[in-house]
Amino acid sequence: MKTFDNAMVSSHLNHVRIVMVNTTLPANIGSALRAMKTMGLSKLVLVAPKTYPHPDIDALAAGATDLIEQIEIVETLEQAIADCHLVFGTSARSRTIPWPLLDVRPASEKALQAVVQQQQEVAIIFGREDRGLTNEELALANYHVTIPVNTEYGVLNVAQAIQIICYELRMATLAYEQQDDNDAQSMPVNNQIDMHWDEPLVTQEQMQQFYPHLEKMLEEIEFLDLNNPRLLPLRLRRLFGRIQLDRMEYNLLRGIFTRVQALSQGKWKKSTDKEDQPHV
Repeated sequence: MKTFDNAMVSSHLNHVRIVMVNTTLPANIGSALRAMKTMGLSKLVLVAPKTYPHPDIDALAAGATDLIEQIEIVETLEQAIADCHLVFGTSARSRTIPWPLLDVRPASEKALQAVVQQQQEVAIIFGREDRGLTNEELALANYHVTIPVNTEYGVLNVAQAIQIICYELRMATLAYEQQDDNDAQSMPVNNQIDMHWDEPLVTQEQMQQFYPHLEKMLEEIEFLDLNNPRLLPLRLRRLFGRIQLDRMEYNLLRGIFTRVQALSQGKWKKSTDKEDQPHV
């Protein structure tokens, strides 16, 4: 068996960020920092916190105050996950339409697989203390993650939920690090095929440019009525979030959207410009 390497575990977990949205109680931020440091995570992003800074953050961090200096503050969730490739949104409620849903343990394994095999940046999003994440915010995630709790009393505050997910992330990392050398590169998660991709996956920032382009194209060919879109935009986000486009696929699809738009407006002409042709 491999010997335990704390530095290696930390290097993997450095690719995972915890994102807290509109946190009301500063004490929850401090408790989250303590939970993170205990399990070896260090990246915390706060989206428009209600009160920050605050003495309760320092008091509840209790030995993890060094992480306070590393906190990133942003105004929107899109900013918090812009450079991430894989995003998990925590949710305890059923939503408008079903979304790819994982329990915390397989979600942690999937997150680690993304980090180890493809050097992806991963975000775990936590919502407000009183109402969690909105449907629009959850639609930014590739997967929703839930914690199996007592159905008769399934009450966790946000800091407790962060502690559990950080623990599972650490355990998944330790399990990988302790594999035998001859199978260290194989990390089967949920019986999925282990694939080393030939192109980098696109970031959430790129996908937030992709969806408006897709919707605009569908509007121009009169497939989508933006005044009455129903669930079509949400279903498209679910589809492409589940796929996780790579750079070549992303460029190819956006090129197709542009050509379809030109055709719909009668502006298309055959191009011989190599720069206009997708390289596949």
